[in-house]
Amino acid sequence: MSTQATTRTTARSGWGYLAPLLVALGLWIYGPALVTLALSFADWRLTDTPSWSGLDNLRALLGDRDFVRSAVQTVLYALGLLPFATAVPLGIATMLWMRPGRSALVYRSLLFLPVMIAPVSAAVAWRFLLNPLQGLLARVLDAVGIPPVDLLGSPSTALLTIVVITAARVTAFNMLLYGAALSGLDRRLLEAARLERASTWETMRFVVLPQLVRPTIVLALLSLVLAGQWTFTNVAVLTQGGPDHTTDSVYYRIYTLGFGFFQIGQASAAAMLVLLALAVVGAAVLLVQRGLRHE
Repeated sequence: MSTQATTRTTARSGWGYLAPLLVALGLWIYGPALVTLALSFADWRLTDTPSWSGLDNLRALLGDRDFVRSAVQTVLYALGLLPFATAVPLGIATMLWMRPGRSALVYRSLLFLPVMIAPVSAAVAWRFLLNPLQGLLARVLDAVGIPPVDLLGSPSTALLTIVVITAARVTAFNMLLYGAALSGLDRRLLEAARLERASTWETMRFVVLPQLVRPTIVLALLSLVLAGQWTFTNVAVLTQGGPDHTTDSVYYRIYTLGFGFFQIGQASAAAMLVLLALAVVGAAVLLVQRGLRHE
């Protein structure tokens, strides 16, 4: 068999292996995305026939103060979770890496528990813990003579409370990623630092941390992309966007428009705006990765 025929046979085999994945992507990712794009230009409330509305849905969203507010608050969620996606898990992973052994494995397993618990179950547990009348926090505060605080019911504390609740899961997951990055450090540099009698702080500052710059930047950018999805369950279960829309996020707003008010066209248009924003951030992630790779 000629080289050209062998190349064609190999290419056909490759496409054959990829076919199931391509079909799945078409059915579950790109197909629904195209349908959503079409519906974003339609006026449809599930009970009637879709009709063309052009850019009316986009104009309605941009003129909706609640939607704009939810978009701003989604950015606040991302900024609030940023330290828990980078600095906090980096510190925990580094401490566990510096103290290897069975105890580190136990601590790592305990810290990873928030990821293993179903998000809805965790949110329900937090609802009982933070209940201002019968919750554990209220009882502890009452025992020390402090009046109960409704953290989820106060506009000044609700958003920050959602961030802190979500932070446990984000920190636990990124701690595992940092652990993988630490296990892949250049051992030659670590050995050289040991031979030079470098202190622990000097080794961390000049050997370990410079090698973790790339994963930290990538995780920071990914946290900006995923913050709205991370907080969605807690918002839906604990506050439903309240009080007074202070914990609303753009993801929960899309859910409310689509399944609360049955404004499918506006929900689809909002989803397209989010997709466009995520595409911009995703392009930034790729550019940063490419730039770091060429350094």
